[in-house]
Parts: sequence; structure tokens; C-alpha cells
Amino acid sequence: MKTEILITTHKEQRDNDRQYWRNLTPEERLDIVELLRLEAGKILYEYPARLQRVVKVTRKK
Repeated sequence: MKTEILITTHKEQRDNDRQYWRNLTPEERLDIVELLRLEAGKILYEYPARLQRVVKVTRKK
């Protein structure tokens, strides 16, 4: 395994990040945002990825 360290400035890193996101298609960007939303929800809010199904059974008198 080859280890490599890249030293850069904040401006260069910002420009590289912007170029990366510009090269993605809109669908790819949305997929990544959805993935981040799900992961953040698990950590921050502890909610499941899907809605829960709830059934309430009542009896007639």
C-alpha cells in the first residue's frame, strides 16, 4: 500500500471540492445528499430510514 500526503491551501482545496461537485450529474448529487441525510438522521435524531406502520385495533361495544 502506498501512502501519500498532499499539502494544499484552503483555496486549492475549495477549488478542488467545487470542481468535484460540478463534475457530478444532478442525480449523483441528489443521491449523495440523500445518503448524508439518512446518516445524519441515524446519528442526530435516532430515527429509522422509513416511516413506521402503526395499526390500532378497536372493539365495538
